[in-house]
Amino acid sequence: MARIISILNQKGGVGKTTTALNLGAALAELGRKVLLIDLDPQANLTHGLGMSDISSKGSIYDVLVNQHGVVAPYIRLTRWPRLDLLPSHIDLSGAEIEMVSMYGRETRLSRALGDVPQKYDYVLIDCLPSLSLLTINAMTASTEMIVPMQAHPFALDGIDKLLEVYSLVKEQINPDIILAGVLITMFDTRTNISREVQERLQSDGRLAPHLLKTVVRQNIKIAESQGAGVPVIHFDPACHGAEAYRELAREIAAQETSPPAAS
Repeated sequence: MARIISILNQKGGVGKTTTALNLGAALAELGRKVLLIDLDPQANLTHGLGMSDISSKGSIYDVLVNQHGVVAPYIRLTRWPRLDLLPSHIDLSGAEIEMVSMYGRETRLSRALGDVPQKYDYVLIDCLPSLSLLTINAMTASTEMIVPMQAHPFALDGIDKLLEVYSLVKEQINPDIILAGVLITMFDTRTNISREVQERLQSDGRLAPHLLKTVVRQNIKIAESQGAGVPVIHFDPACHGAEAYRELAREIAAQETSPPAAS
């Protein structure tokens, strides 16, 4: 059975899509079978895999708004072995309005997944930057979540609300979900502010126990790889961005034998 991991933070621009894409590719490189789910109407994960042309054939939108939607018919193979994608589409921006009156609206993704997780080692869900009904669906379907946090002075803005929603989902809908890690992204080794933000996170009692050892530094190759529609580990295998995501994949894979404590 797959580990289903939501990658979320209601702040935009913190590296959620970058993390989902490149962690997924690095886990696939390790031999794990991975399904990426693009749950953001901007469809950046879909575009970042060079697959924007397939969304017209159906996407996560069709799954969520169909009364008996299932994900299996919409899963697409990528160019890389063991890495599959459930694409997104701009139509997803209207899905929440359509879902409001639906029965079990918070659990539509969980039910639509069906037995698909049995065919994968990992399902990674790239969430949109808001604590919305779509994000609640992702958390309800997940066994774990990873929170990317940019090494920026405003990194902790909104974290109280995120943790509040996480607690509510855990208490009322999905008691099995755990916080698998907090990932520091866009770390700039040239500045004091990045180190200061890292120290703030390390001293925050809510987050410190969950901080991942891997730190993703700023790297132009990561942005270039997304523009080319190729995971950075395949775009420039020797760059430090590629190595960071390989390190992250090894760290996450190590949790298979030593899972993070529930919180």
